[in-house]
Order: sequence, then structure tokens, then C-alpha cells
Amino acid sequence: MARNRAPAHGVVSSSMRTPAARSTAGLRARFAALLPMLALTTAATADPAPPVPPMVAVRTSTPIKVDGVLDEPVWRAAVPMTRFLQTDAHEGEAATESTEVRIAFDDDALYVGARMWDDHPDSIQARLQRRDGGVSSDVFIIGLDPYHDRRSGYYFWVSAAGVLGDGLLYNDTWSDDSWDGVWEGRARIDDHGWTAEMRIPFSQLRFRPGATQVWGVDFRRDIPRRLERDYVVYQPKKDNGFVSRFPELHGLDGIDPRQALEIVPYVTVKSTHEVFDAGDPFKNDGKTAPDAGGDLRTRVGPLTLNATVNPDFGQVEVDPAVVNLSDVESYFPEKRPFFTENARVFSFGNEGANDYWGFNWPDPQFFYSRRIGRAPQRDLSDFDYTDVPIATRILGAAKLTGKLLPGLNFGTVQALTARETGQASTNGMVSTGPVEPLTYYGVVRGLREFKDRRNVVSTAGPRSTGVRSGW
Repeated sequence: MARNRAPAHGVVSSSMRTPAARSTAGLRARFAALLPMLALTTAATADPAPPVPPMVAVRTSTPIKVDGVLDEPVWRAAVPMTRFLQTDAHEGEAATESTEVRIAFDDDALYVGARMWDDHPDSIQARLQRRDGGVSSDVFIIGLDPYHDRRSGYYFWVSAAGVLGDGLLYNDTWSDDSWDGVWEGRARIDDHGWTAEMRIPFSQLRFRPGATQVWGVDFRRDIPRRLERDYVVYQPKKDNGFVSRFPELHGLDGIDPRQALEIVPYVTVKSTHEVFDAGDPFKNDGKTAPDAGGDLRTRVGPLTLNATVNPDFGQVEVDPAVVNLSDVESYFPEKRPFFTENARVFSFGNEGANDYWGFNWPDPQFFYSRRIGRAPQRDLSDFDYTDVPIATRILGAAKLTGKLLPGLNFGTVQALTARETGQASTNGMVSTGPVEPLTYYGVVRGLREFKDRRNVVSTAGPRSTGVRSGW
């Protein structure tokens, strides 16, 4: 299911982004790729295919081993979904290969078993890649709308090589792959094609409590060697709407939202080796510094809480070098996992329409998260030598995101950064002073959704800093 916020790059048809979607043709589509590029003016045409009857999930009383082999009794008892139509290469025509999908569940998780028949299993493309990667492969994707609000949800995909990917669906036709859920998926190639098996814990999904559940569901299969993309229900290339077209999923009775707690601690030791001038009083080659911290994620009612203490972003790609001769701060894209996850909650300007193709529309950015933990801002250019931290330490940060009620989205980020000190030297005189004050950052955003993708947005963002002193 595709992401990068603009369906213009192919969301339902690009709404669930898959590896094949981001291949040579530049199609950024995963289930997000459920959305093809839409024209600015779309014709209101009828869905070319007849309505799809609800799919029924089957409760299992025996454990399911997620190994890609569909040998459990429940897979024989469940009624499969077999109706797949092409969006590419021939929109509306029957898929060239048969696909069977079954859904089961227990008290803790949703299970998906898919059989992708293939007359030429030796031609199946199964390339290894990173999670959420973009290499062309045979892929199976499921899209879920647990709230059944017909505009938001989740997607999960597994490739024939067993590579996993996931993300969020929103605004009916858009997707965001920054979200990473905790779930299992396996695939296996055999003489008849390939199979995929998934286990998606209910703790990873947000849905209304209730004895009887009705969700939305859709499936997609990619066969890249034929440039083929098949869906149960798809968005026509001259029409709008993707999640709103999902068939219903029935049978999920007697389940409740589950509480999950994820804690990821870390311990690091950093060693610095630099080349210093002979007269630099701060040279300290081989300096080591131990550090520790951790991340937490859990559910708070209908919201998701992400928290971090003294986060370490050493695995994040380094920013390019910039020489800024202007009076405006340099802009860098956000790459830190804590801030990128669910970042769409704080985005603006793209929530109404589902297509901005050709608009040349720069997103207004009222919340620039890169200021949190930025490089110390005091100007020490008049000194001969300086010893200043490369970044301000984030003492702690917390983020709450999700739906307070159906149609009411909420998000907030609160962060506290440390008071940083540095040293400077001129003519052999060394002095010490603050280079960045103790600073609090906060933003709160609410978004009310109405029919036809209309929204009302309210945002507040205080920022307070400590008192600068010294120098």
C-alpha cells in the first residue's frame, strides 16, 4: 500500500505500496498502490464490477503455525475469496492466475492464508530486500478497515521471498508506510505457485469494542513479470475512492481490543577519533562515552502512545553537508523513527482532495520536528577553537496519536531537550558557557472528518526555552 502522501504518485492503485510499485516505472504503489494516478477532473462512473458479497472469518480453536504452509484444518473449513480482477495491465478483466484467500481468527489475532496459483512457478520473482522495500517481486497484500469508517485502515504485505511491509491508509485513497506494526508473515514457493500466511495481533489494530464486528477488507496480488496487479475491489482509473469500496468482513465476533506493551532499550559506547590542530586545547583523540536509553509503545484507550527517553538515532542516515549563506535556517527532511511514525497526523494541506496531480502545491509545515534535538544554536564563530555537542540531547519525548472517536483524529507531541554547554578558546583563554537552553516543545492537533473527505483542523503548538546566560 503505497505511501508518500500523494495519491498523485499512485495510491489505490497506489494505496498499498508494494515492491513492484516502486520499480522502474516509478509507480509508488503498494496496497497503497491501490490508487493509480488520477486525473484532476474525474468522471463519476459506476463500478464496472458487481458488488462483492461479505467475506466471513472463521474462528479457530487450534493454534496456527505461521510458516507459509496452509496445512491447518481451519484453512480447509474457511470459504475462500477467489474473485480477483486486474487494474493492470487490462483494467476490469479477470486475473490471469487464480488466487484463494481465507481469513481465520482467535482471541488474540487475525490470520490470513493465501494461495497464489501459478502455471509457471519457476518464473515467480522472489527478491530479498529490506522491510517496506521497493524491489519488484511477487507480492500479496491485505487491506483492513477495522473502524469501518470507509476512509482509513491498515495494509500488510508479504512477498514471495518472505519480505514484509505494512502501513496506514487514510483519506480514503492515501497511504503512509512510516508505521511499522508487530506481526508475523511467511511465504513459501512450491510446484503450484506460492503461499503466504500472516498473523496480525489485534493489539496492533484500532477498532471499536463490541460483540459483533464488521470491518472492511480488500486483497491485492502483484505478478510483476506480466506487469499485472489484481484486486478483489479496485479503484477505476477514471474514478475516486479506494477504502470506501472495501467489501465487508463479517464473523469477527467476541473479540476485544488488546493491550500490548513494547519496550526497546539500548546501550551504546561511542568513541571519537578526529584530526586536531596542534594548538587546539580541546583535542581528545579516542574519547569514549557510554550511553543508554529506550523506546516504548503501548495503547492508551483508542490512542497509540510512543515514548522515548534519551533516544539514540545513530542508525539514521546522515544529513548532507550544507553551506547556508542566507538568513533562513536550513531545512532537512525528518528521518528519525520516533518522529516519522504517524507523522501524517501533523501534516496539512492534503486532507481534502484525494488527488493533487499537477497542482504544484507545497505542503504548509506548521510543525517542523527537526528543531527538536537540533544542533546548538549559539554562534561561536569569533573564537579560534570550540568544543560543542553536535546535537542537543533529547531528555524525553512522548507522542499520542489515533482516533478519539470515529471521524475525530487526535495527535500530540511533547518533548524536552537538555541545556547544553560548550567551551571556546581565543588567544589561549578558555571559557565555558551555554550553547543551547533547556527547551520544551509541544504540539496538539485535532482533525474532524466529514463526508466527502471534508475536514476541520485545529492546531496548537507552544514552545518555551530556558534563560540563556554566560558569554
